[in-house]
Amino acid sequence: MVENTATAGAVDTLRQIIGNDNVLTDAENLRFFSSDVNREAEPARVVVQPANSQELSEAVRTAVKADLAVIPRGGGMSYTDGYIPKYPDSMIVDLRRINRIVEINTEDMFVTVEPGCTWKELFEALTQKGVRTPYFGPLSGMYATVGGALSQNSLFFGSGLYGSVADSVLGLRIVLVDGSEITTGSAATPYNPSPFFRGYGPDLTGLFLGDTGALGFKVEATLKLIPLPSDTQFASFAYDSFEGVCTAMSEVSRRGLAAECFGFDPYLQGQRLQRAGLVSDLKSLAGVARSGKNLVNGLTEAAKVAVAGRRYMDDVKYSMHVVVEGRNEQETSSRLTEIRSFATEGGEEIKNSLPKVMRGTPFVAPNSMLGPDGERWVPIHGLVPHTRIIPMIQAIHDFFEANEDKIEKFGIEWGYLLSTCGHQAFLVEPMFFWKDARHPYHDRVLEENYLSKLKTFPENKAARAAVAEMRSGLATLFMENGAVHFQIGRTYRYKDGRDPETFKLLETIKNELDPSGRMNPGSLGLGR
Repeated sequence: MVENTATAGAVDTLRQIIGNDNVLTDAENLRFFSSDVNREAEPARVVVQPANSQELSEAVRTAVKADLAVIPRGGGMSYTDGYIPKYPDSMIVDLRRINRIVEINTEDMFVTVEPGCTWKELFEALTQKGVRTPYFGPLSGMYATVGGALSQNSLFFGSGLYGSVADSVLGLRIVLVDGSEITTGSAATPYNPSPFFRGYGPDLTGLFLGDTGALGFKVEATLKLIPLPSDTQFASFAYDSFEGVCTAMSEVSRRGLAAECFGFDPYLQGQRLQRAGLVSDLKSLAGVARSGKNLVNGLTEAAKVAVAGRRYMDDVKYSMHVVVEGRNEQETSSRLTEIRSFATEGGEEIKNSLPKVMRGTPFVAPNSMLGPDGERWVPIHGLVPHTRIIPMIQAIHDFFEANEDKIEKFGIEWGYLLSTCGHQAFLVEPMFFWKDARHPYHDRVLEENYLSKLKTFPENKAARAAVAEMRSGLATLFMENGAVHFQIGRTYRYKDGRDPETFKLLETIKNELDPSGRMNPGSLGLGR
């Protein structure tokens, strides 16, 4: 795949820097690393897998000298073209080998970690010390890396109380496109540095969070630590309308009562329960058992989940699920009592199997990247304030109704996930499912035994194009309703939705850090 003399010479140099086995130029790997969950692109020229920041710095300098764009890639869970090359003359940097947990400091309550560490690895290492990060990972945390989440921003575990991953970060160490390094936060000093505090002067840490890899390579991140909760309890509620479930979720969020508060519409709820692993898989039940206060309690809770099965959700339309944490059982029970006091006004409490299973085994294989029959899947999302969530969902319903002919013609199905983020934000994530051939990303990342049970479908470019058109329409709808996004990449209308002077400032920063436009060009609407 190496096509010109300059690139060929750069590849030879890269092999000397990183080692032959960690410089990939074969067609299969280039195709895989240049694809994300949703889309394939023309492959990059080369993929490198450095083991440390020194190798990374030298590799980046070599690539830029050879006129290659440089693109950071983590666990690859993106679906917004976040690391897909805009131009084939690109080098993708797979950061998963830069994956050490550098320091766990339980006295000053921070952890420093390299970007290639997965959230599952970090969580397991921290829990052995009786601590965790406030936000402790996305659902895809078995593969999703810390660096990827910092570049894309993300939410789920812990987000109900602690917000997105950006809210847990204290400082960063960054390799810029010229190979130089900078440090942000309190550690940016030659005088006895410690990364314990973020807000010293202008917040340079925030500049590199959510940048979708447009400004620099994260090579170390320091995150806050909190003690593990001593008690965790769960509850689920059923509602007849999206207005009912949104009203309850907003109240949970405003009062700061749940570490996680999420919900499903009728379609996505059915999809979730069709998955073999949700409430019957032995690994899921084992996770529930391990998360109990003691062996007897854990086995009892796992037995309750098994007995409940899936049928308890048969007549449920919309559902809300909460995970409540506390320093002791009294505190947790008090919060749960408060939730019940208003959550049952417009709904009814149901079995709490679903949040128990999701917390009992928080990081599972990303098999949900395909539908339960093997259908292709892709989401899109937006975050709005509480007062706008009900009108936003109504607008989404109206949008799909206006596209009903297209939906029926191509057999497209849709549903949405709901989740709160801190006290102020409410996320809605519409998801599309349609019959289409899967691509190499699915075959390499999803579990082989799971894939073997799924149907395969012929390529369906027409349906894929219809989904892409509707996603684009929803991105515009979100923008016009003042929504914000994680994982911006090249999918969301970031540039179009910013005040011109605000975006001009970002362009100025980009030009200062990356004057040749080599750092992930096109991401955030920046670069050549």
